[in-house]
Amino acid sequence: MAGISAWRRTPTRRGPYVARAVAELRSWPSLALSDTGQQIAFTVRGTEILRLAGRDEIHVRLTAPAIGRLEPYLHACDQIHACRDRAWVAVQVDAEPDLELLLALTSVAIKAHVA
Repeated sequence: MAGISAWRRTPTRRGPYVARAVAELRSWPSLALSDTGQQIAFTVRGTEILRLAGRDEIHVRLTAPAIGRLEPYLHACDQIHACRDRAWVAVQVDAEPDLELLLALTSVAIKAHVA
């Protein structure tokens, strides 16, 4: 009889700039880390505003009104893509300027979700 082996899911390896972003964002007092084992996310006052979506991608919940105000700038940036949910954008973080952009958008997201 052949042995049974359990399939074990290995976590997605994060790119170096995503890892740096997570390290930086952990120190922000407004953000709380949520690690379900399958997904890492950050919340502000219980609302998820950041989620790691891949090796070099993070989704940011800006809200539809904030995206509307920033749309000309977001549209011109190759590192930002619309998500299916119109309140979110995907940020490709694979260089230092992308990390800085992500941190700036995170500030916008926090402000949009704090009364």
